[in-house]
Amino acid sequence: MPGLADVGGLTRGLRRGSGFGPIGGPRAIAPALVGLVTLLVFLPALGNQFVNWDDDVNLVSNPHFRGLGWVELRWMFGNTLGGHYIPVTWLSFGLDYVLWGMRPAGYHATSVVLHTANAILFYFVARRLLRSAVQAGERELTVGAAGAALLFSLHPLRVESVAWATERRDVLMGFFALLCVTAYLRAADRGRPGALHRGWYWTAVGLFGFALLSKSVVVGLPVVLLLLDVYPLRRSATEPDKAGGRTLFRLALEKIPFALLAAAVAAVTLTVGAGDRLMTSIETLGVVQRLAISAYALTFYLWKTVAPWPLSPLYTLFHPIVPWSATYLVPAAVVVVVTLAAMLGYRRWPAGLIAWASYLVLLAPVVGILHNGAQIAADRYTYLACAPWVILGGAGVAWSRHAALNGRLSPSIGTAVTGAAAIIIVAFAGLTVRQLAVWRDSVTLWTHAASIEPASDIPVFYLGWALTDAGRFDEAKAHFERALRRVPDNLPDLKAQLDLHMGIVEQRAGRPGGAEQYFRDALVQDPTHAVALIRLGTVLLQQGRAAEAEAAWTRAAEVDARWNRYQLWELGQAIEHVPTARASARGRLALALGVLLQRHGELELAEEQYLLATALLPDNAVAWNNLGVARALRGSMKQALDAFVRALQVKPGDAQACHNARQAASELGAAPQELGGCRGQAG
Repeated sequence: MPGLADVGGLTRGLRRGSGFGPIGGPRAIAPALVGLVTLLVFLPALGNQFVNWDDDVNLVSNPHFRGLGWVELRWMFGNTLGGHYIPVTWLSFGLDYVLWGMRPAGYHATSVVLHTANAILFYFVARRLLRSAVQAGERELTVGAAGAALLFSLHPLRVESVAWATERRDVLMGFFALLCVTAYLRAADRGRPGALHRGWYWTAVGLFGFALLSKSVVVGLPVVLLLLDVYPLRRSATEPDKAGGRTLFRLALEKIPFALLAAAVAAVTLTVGAGDRLMTSIETLGVVQRLAISAYALTFYLWKTVAPWPLSPLYTLFHPIVPWSATYLVPAAVVVVVTLAAMLGYRRWPAGLIAWASYLVLLAPVVGILHNGAQIAADRYTYLACAPWVILGGAGVAWSRHAALNGRLSPSIGTAVTGAAAIIIVAFAGLTVRQLAVWRDSVTLWTHAASIEPASDIPVFYLGWALTDAGRFDEAKAHFERALRRVPDNLPDLKAQLDLHMGIVEQRAGRPGGAEQYFRDALVQDPTHAVALIRLGTVLLQQGRAAEAEAAWTRAAEVDARWNRYQLWELGQAIEHVPTARASARGRLALALGVLLQRHGELELAEEQYLLATALLPDNAVAWNNLGVARALRGSMKQALDAFVRALQVKPGDAQACHNARQAASELGAAPQELGGCRGQAG
């Protein structure tokens, strides 16, 4: 991206110029202490494990990111797993794998280091903004900026982004976004009157691109830069032009490169979300309901910023949503009142409106208008969005200390404000350490979540899986049974899903008879439940009832059009729990599942199943041929040819394998293969 050659000068820029001031002597202590304290508080995260909240899909069961070779890089820049286009984040995971393999501590260490770097960057951004907004001396600005940085980095709301391995995208996005803001501020400081310094400006654009490719939620940052132009930078009031003043329109034109990048990434994200049916449909969630949950989320984050306990990995969106109930009317009233107050008070306190507008803009992509998932809010969405509030807090500390020194406030008040800020920071640090322990492993995480929202069945599902993975089968079954007892009779789909869960627990516990009964109960509720059918086939095969198993899988194939991506991924997990002694049975199931996945267009998942089938059934020509087809459809023609050749070695003269091998050789510009008795056969 343009301007990347200037990134190396960013740290040099922090060390000189009137905007940020020199680093050295006492002034160097503040950012160093901010970084050290942040690192120490978050170190316990290194003892945490991966959790079954997307870590299993993204990391534990995902072979594609493991390394930095051409195959891995092509996957990183070409996939949209989970609806996210985040190649820069995948690059960081690939580097983790090179350094640490699959040891969770290494992945958590990288996230902690990135968050520590963000705390230091936040100090410099806050100090520069406070310099323009607050009449205060250097020492007061330093204390205020350090307070803001610690309030940001040690706030318990940051824990989800740092301690959850999957959310590397938050801390990496934050790293590049803060570098972008830093570079933009340098561009404003070092540019000619009325213009931005070109080198720093294009560096900011490039860094914004990296932030977007880490996580697209940062699309609103260009608007925040425009707001900062208005206040505290006051660029809209400098160097009047012939029309009588530098207009907001001219400042907005400067943001066009930022806006184009944001629009491109937003278009990709929305297209993927619509294509994978990840976005909540308008039939499920109407416009008025979306506005209601958006108002709820905005006030929820404000409240949790002030009182951040208890926190949970999931705040369930309960249906039905009644927009005129107090649950949603009160937050809507709060949003309206705060907005009007900020607008009316702009002349006396411009920072209030700028902070509120920045908060709204940064949360806009995730606040509920474009809703997806089962949540009404999530801690991770606050990583950058709540930054304005802690900067206001730092400004209050700097102003009160300066006012006390100049006699506008009594010294005791200045000391009290600083002391209160210190107490809040220490309290936040304690809550953060406590919340880090919640993310220790899957059982701990979902036990905590279930205790916070006992009315929600979603934490129960994940806790059940966590207990199952821990070998605590009876406890897992008890959780699912308790959830099943409170499902009303008019929700057969949910009953079927819970029966499915209990069947899988029985299957994992080595009780195929019990598992069979639960799978059949699920099919009574939903006779076309594809997952229940494929699981039923698995346990029937375990009991030696191959004909019945094949009948169940055939039925699953007939209804595969209704599968979504998650169900398809889940089907693959059935393979893992057929006894190892039945390698041939596992291989046949993998082959059948690969065919279904390929038919559904899930070529990556199909290739994984064919690979398993060839490992378990090395003398099965169909498995090798299908593996070659999947690879060819994904563009890996050389690997496809290798698979076709292997199929011919297993079954010389196979017509389909001969045809496919010749086609692959032709695509590669190589001589047609004459292996396995193909000589003389039609191409």
